[in-house]
Amino acid sequence: MKCFTDNTLIVSNFFEDSISIVNLVQGKEIQKIKLCDSGHHFSSPQFGPHHMALCYERKLLYVPNSWNNSISIIDLVKVKVIDTVYVGSCPSQVILCPKYGHIYVANTDSNSISILDMDKLNLIVQLPTGEMPHGMAMTNNEEKIFVGSYGSGEITEILTKTNEKVKDHKVQCNPWHLRMDGSGKFLYVVNYSNQFNRNGKIFIYEIGTLTEKNRINIGKMPIETISDNQNQYLYVTDFDMDCVHIYDLKNNRYNDCIKVNPMPHGIELDSKKGRLFVTSMGKNTVDIVDICKKMVIQSILVGREPTSVVKSTLFK
Repeated sequence: MKCFTDNTLIVSNFFEDSISIVNLVQGKEIQKIKLCDSGHHFSSPQFGPHHMALCYERKLLYVPNSWNNSISIIDLVKVKVIDTVYVGSCPSQVILCPKYGHIYVANTDSNSISILDMDKLNLIVQLPTGEMPHGMAMTNNEEKIFVGSYGSGEITEILTKTNEKVKDHKVQCNPWHLRMDGSGKFLYVVNYSNQFNRNGKIFIYEIGTLTEKNRINIGKMPIETISDNQNQYLYVTDFDMDCVHIYDLKNNRYNDCIKVNPMPHGIELDSKKGRLFVTSMGKNTVDIVDICKKMVIQSILVGREPTSVVKSTLFK
């Protein structure tokens, strides 16, 4: 079933253990994929799907399940789960490295990352990280992976060709979610905001040496970030303030904020059409934001507690 076009969004629903397929032209969810098949028995009755990764060449979606200690592999042609592979405890994010055929999974409660073979789906190695690894980012040339451990304030640098750990870099923040900038030269790191500290911070590191280049004070509880291709603006979801912050990177100053539905989490950018896609865990929607108008132009209902969102360009 070819339900994927350039106007398709894929959304992970954390509480509902499902994946929503959203058609932007129709403005609605057109299909839902349940991760837990009633005909199979798993170690956990709930899955808790988190951040996803798309393999465009293989047309596969990889979904880490935080409550099930596994990743689900979904065939996007057949639109069904074709495999479930167990990894470490509380996997939070997955990154694919097609260049060397590796899958990287951050295991928050195991203080490690699982590295799998993309073809065989077997474990290559389990590498130790800092405490409570969560977010990851890969360089544009696919030669390095960075893993943020918010429990110990470290960023682990790994070579993807050999899967050797270069270093656990001690940093002046508690790295939570990571994102590479448009140029591939800088790493945006969201500082973890706990219940006692609601002073939002974004740290920017130069990827060659992980030298801190800038520290941005922004909002109360930033979750995820993304920059445009020219690195003019940085867009930041704020879970506490129910908005997307806009930060002017060129002039190093706060620009504006866009009100969205409550408890925004994941964010994706469509630069060509000037749109942001933002998941709302409070209203169970994905918001379509017009960047020029700085407003939500549509809210599409998905599953319960949507976390991450990716835009599909599998079929054109």
